[in-house]
Formats: sequence, structure tokens, C-alpha cells
Amino acid sequence: MEKIIVLSIILSSALFGANHVIDQKGKTFTPHSISVAVGDTITFKNSDPFAHNAYTDDEANEFDIGMQTPGEDVSAKILKAGVFNVECAIHPNMLLEVIAK
Repeated sequence: MEKIIVLSIILSSALFGANHVIDQKGKTFTPHSISVAVGDTITFKNSDPFAHNAYTDDEANEFDIGMQTPGEDVSAKILKAGVFNVECAIHPNMLLEVIAK
């Protein structure tokens, strides 16, 4: 029975991708760098008492989650391999490096 459960978890991850949580607190992305696989999702969690925005201009993985209110979680899916930065349009010193394989 345990082998079936483990296999189900592995197949689910392969089909749907993993979810990686990036916390936004103290006007910083934590962690500052993350390695993900194509098909994975990054969830941006706003733990600050003010709004944030996460976006990238990377052509292969372009996204903009819009205005993110305090306590809100918003996700973006990784579509292609590459290395790119995610920034906050509200706080320009916030920077996240994404390494997608």
C-alpha cells in the first residue's frame, strides 16, 4: 500500500508540477533565489501589512500578478527553462532569482 501512495505522489508532481512558496516580508522575497522545474508553480505570499506586486519581463515566463493585498497568496506557473529575475513594481529593491530547469 505504501508503494502505491508514494507512486501516486510522484505521478501527481510530474503531471501537475510542484508548488514553491515565496514569502514577501520586510520588503524582500524569501528566499532570494529558487530552483524550479518547468511546470512548477510559484506562490507569492504577502506577509507584509502593505501591498506588493511580483512580475518578470522574461519573454519565456512573463507574468505580472498585479496588486497583491496583505495576506493574499497569488501564483504563477513556470512555462520554460531559463534563469530570470522577479521584481516588485512597488518596491524596486525586491529581487528574486528564478532558475527554471
